[in-house]
Amino acid sequence: MSLHAGAALRRGIPLVLILLVGGVVWWKPWVPAPVTAVSLPCPDLVAGCSTRLGGETVRVRVEGGIKPLEPFQVWVEAAGVRKVEASFTMEGMDMGFNLYTLRAAGEGVFQARVTLPVCVTGRRDWIMNLDLDGSVLAVPFVTDL
Repeated sequence: MSLHAGAALRRGIPLVLILLVGGVVWWKPWVPAPVTAVSLPCPDLVAGCSTRLGGETVRVRVEGGIKPLEPFQVWVEAAGVRKVEASFTMEGMDMGFNLYTLRAAGEGVFQARVTLPVCVTGRRDWIMNLDLDGSVLAVPFVTDL
């Protein structure tokens, strides 16, 4: 191989690597598609609400007043579900890490004692995101004063 051919090859290798890595990043076979949440408007979480999710009825309710920094119980009834996680967000606002794993409290019944973070702006409009074995249920609610 001539000296010029070796130099040209060395200059071409970075270009090939960039194209290869760019193609892999663009393709992203390992990134799952975003999960679309099913919305469950619930005007009275203490009384509870229900919906159908994945062919099964899911019921959500809470015990206690829902106020920031005051613990309350979240109950989810969902037959056939193995794992339930809850997190709390606000539309357009990062509320920090607040993920709760609900514990099994019987066949298809899960519960956890949770505490809402404080919103420094004073907003009271929350969304409880419930992850039920990969299916997400978004439950909007408003906290007590």
